[in-house]
Amino acid sequence: MAEYNDFLAFYNDENDTDHNGTDPSYVVDELVSLCATAAVNRFGAKFNPTFCTINFLLSIIGNGLVLCIICKYEKLTSVTNIFLLNLVISDLLFASSLPFLAIYYYSEWIFGPVMCKLVGSVYFIGFYSSVLFLTLMTFDRYLAVVHAINSAKWRRKIYACVSSAVVWCISLLASVKELVLYNVRKDPRAGHLCEETGFSKEIMMKWQLVGYYQQFVIFFLFPLAMVMYCYVRITVRIMSIRMILHQ
Repeated sequence: MAEYNDFLAFYNDENDTDHNGTDPSYVVDELVSLCATAAVNRFGAKFNPTFCTINFLLSIIGNGLVLCIICKYEKLTSVTNIFLLNLVISDLLFASSLPFLAIYYYSEWIFGPVMCKLVGSVYFIGFYSSVLFLTLMTFDRYLAVVHAINSAKWRRKIYACVSSAVVWCISLLASVKELVLYNVRKDPRAGHLCEETGFSKEIMMKWQLVGYYQQFVIFFLFPLAMVMYCYVRITVRIMSIRMILHQ
């Protein structure tokens, strides 16, 4: 008990202040400034090119190996292989834009307005199609496990080809905004920039709002809900089958 009282007395002495328990020496009355924009830009100029280069190399190596295995050892007769081939193509398409972005982040855009539109469109086409193909492959696994008998009749090559064509069409349509709005703009400090420009502020704001909702709803919220639903149903189905087998 004596040790506790000594500790309590020491604690009260250390925290005894003149202003309602607050030590004035710990009060900061100066404004706390955020990181300077120039410092953030310098950090991004060093980090982003390295990140893009590593992603490009890993994507080329990994997807290249998968592509070789599919072409050499597998046949494009199963639904899974067709979807996997399209996923590899979309990943390689996305990766093909990364070297241009690495150079752009390191200095400025040096490839002209045509390549600005092309690289911006290819980047988003590859990104959107990758998300949709992953979602489509999850949905196909759901059909194969949960509705194995009913889906076996129409889970054929034509089903995979039509589904893949729909995914590519959606990805292309979603990337039209970048093809139209992206252009090269010269900035006095940053040099030549590849970004959405060339239209009035009102039009740019509307298109940016459309792009935000498009990415959030179509390429994030919908795939997330679909993947979660499919995996929950697959898990329930597998567990129910195991329970039946153990009875």
